[in-house]
Amino acid sequence: MSEAEFRVQPIVLAAGASSRMGRPKALLDFDGRTALDLVLGSNRIFSLALPGSAKEKIRLHPPIVVLGRDRAAIEARVDLSGARVAVNLDVDGGPAASLKAGLALLPPDADAFLFHPVDVPLVRPEDARRLLEAARRTPSKDVFIPSHDRRRGHPVLARRPLAAAIQALPPGVSLRVALHADPARIEHVVVDAPYILMDMDTPDDYARVLAAFREARR
Repeated sequence: MSEAEFRVQPIVLAAGASSRMGRPKALLDFDGRTALDLVLGSNRIFSLALPGSAKEKIRLHPPIVVLGRDRAAIEARVDLSGARVAVNLDVDGGPAASLKAGLALLPPDADAFLFHPVDVPLVRPEDARRLLEAARRTPSKDVFIPSHDRRRGHPVLARRPLAAAIQALPPGVSLRVALHADPARIEHVVVDAPYILMDMDTPDDYARVLAAFREARR
């Protein structure tokens, strides 16, 4: 692999049943933008906002968005023309089933993939950049996880060989089995803001994340 071409495939996981939320998390409103809009905007922004030297060494593919039973409603509200869509109808399979669906579209030239759950919509471009740059600089590691206040968050970046391990997971087995198989190959990338930790499972979570979104915009 040429150092000038570290190629990463973003995968947005938006196929969950949202049973505790009561409505699709991807369509939660953030003052006129959906949660999925925020995540896709982050991916597009950080692909363009890399510093000059790094920009020549990191290239992102157009995002893959994994949708599920709410596909029609999401496609009616969100512009996905710049993305490829994968479908996962196995709502009981959790994130692993969704990521498997996305990895089925992994292009042959991708060196790594970055998966981003749609219910963590406030990730900043600079936080994602740190993962990309850490992976480019540290070939001895395979998994790169953002960390704040000693807590792990999202998105997570993994090198291509992990794709086969994830695809081989039996149904119902957590992603952690593949990602944490060799702790020595994991790099925790420290970020200085809590947004990587702010997910949304319930209406109370949504209210908290929306308040943080509005505060950050001031």
